[in-house]
Amino acid sequence: MKKVALFAGLAALGAVPAVAQSPINFNARGLVVVSDADMSASAVVDGKLLRDNTAKDVLTSIKFPIERSKSVGNALVSNSALGSGKTMAVPATGGLAYVLESRLRPDDGVAEYKDAALEFPAGEKLFVVDIANLASPKAKFGFPVGKYPTAIDINKNELIISTRQAGKDLVFIESAPDGKPARFLNLPSGIDSTNKIVDVTWHPSGDYIAFTLGKTHEVGLYKVLREAGKLKNVELVGKPIAVGTEPGFGKFSPDGKHYFVVDSKGEAGKGAGEGELFVVDFSMDGAVEHKIASKTAIGVNTGSFAISPDGASLVTVNAAKSGSPWTEAGAATGASLSLFKLAADGALTKVSDYPFEGVYPQSVAFDKDGSNLAVSVYEYLDYGNGTGGVEFWTVTKGDAPALKKQGAKVSVGKGAHTLRVIP
Repeated sequence: MKKVALFAGLAALGAVPAVAQSPINFNARGLVVVSDADMSASAVVDGKLLRDNTAKDVLTSIKFPIERSKSVGNALVSNSALGSGKTMAVPATGGLAYVLESRLRPDDGVAEYKDAALEFPAGEKLFVVDIANLASPKAKFGFPVGKYPTAIDINKNELIISTRQAGKDLVFIESAPDGKPARFLNLPSGIDSTNKIVDVTWHPSGDYIAFTLGKTHEVGLYKVLREAGKLKNVELVGKPIAVGTEPGFGKFSPDGKHYFVVDSKGEAGKGAGEGELFVVDFSMDGAVEHKIASKTAIGVNTGSFAISPDGASLVTVNAAKSGSPWTEAGAATGASLSLFKLAADGALTKVSDYPFEGVYPQSVAFDKDGSNLAVSVYEYLDYGNGTGGVEFWTVTKGDAPALKKQGAKVSVGKGAHTLRVIP
């Protein structure tokens, strides 16, 4: 007792150093972000790349709890912000990251496109990165999956990928422990050949896959058919249902009862008004039609959203007009997070908007218990080469939820656009 009392007294007097407190709180083993160095954020609006030809695309992995000198590592991995909010997949167990190369790096002499989204050279590869040591990621290999891959999602070791190449609209890969494809199937999409899948999402059960169609602005559902536990095929459940004018990123609620889809009301970075978040209730057996349960106004140029692990909150990340050319009034400002309460029936109630500095944020993720948020920032209003960043927010739970920005961020490669958390 005397020793304990003496130690407590010394600590109170400052004679014993206090335990270091990290300025970043994030309750997870790790976080992975990819950065596209091939264009500025404003290129989605005016086509001017404004790039540094010496800069390279990177994957950055972050190990928690974070330390200044040994928690962040980088690996060169080709990727593109012109894909979708699902250009990367990471299993909950970590170990590997799967990154889509939806567009190739332009030749060094190329400085401008009339329409970057249409004219960037087509990519076709999926890259596998070893992230077992989060402080030192290592790019392993890549292999073709189809021209213009648009989205990827993962269920355990099962990958589902959408591409814009005919005959490879829907690609299934069973990944071996080393990341190589143990099985590779081109599945029949059952959609009109003029239409394209722009987003795919596994159901939490692994028994269904939701998808978004670009041309007809619809979402639909596939049932997964298995044989001896292995995916054999998929079949369309019911008819796809229309959701707004520019639907894209989608996600199931943690219990799998509701599907949420962002309708940005415009091409990436070019939306002029508020988007909407649709809540779709799928008929899982096809006995009745799929239906829109509700829709809620969200921000301008919303890239994606995250749902808390307990299913009680939803946060959208809104770029607004921050991605406009810096010569325009209001450019590089207006980014925000929007916090919603999420009821068991899928109904959303707006809590508040939280503005923050940063250009073209596109991705947001909760940590494993929903106590904190991570947000990707493409770049900042900094002249010179600049950087991207991952910023962190503390979440207040309960009947009066709120967000509070943390004081520190992690600087990553310019062009940060997709985040994934390893719980």
